[in-house]
Amino acid sequence: MSKHKAIVSIEVEVEIDDSKFDEAFMAEFRESFYPFYDIERHVEHIAQLEARGMLNDFTEGYGPIKDMGIKARTVTWEVEVQS
Repeated sequence: MSKHKAIVSIEVEVEIDDSKFDEAFMAEFRESFYPFYDIERHVEHIAQLEARGMLNDFTEGYGPIKDMGIKARTVTWEVEVQS
């Protein structure tokens, strides 16, 4: 048996409707999920959900992503196996 490391780099393009991320939404999200105070943190979170295959039509914390104006897609990815 052998052990290997792989570095995976994924570029994700994220679109959101900024107007949906008002202070009421942000406060409710912070209460139930993560302490995000700006849209950039949400973009990071959405991108990693997409990269991990966890962004769905209904995504916990955001509800129906179409209603939030959320779109994400993997643009490029590469894997480097290290020995």
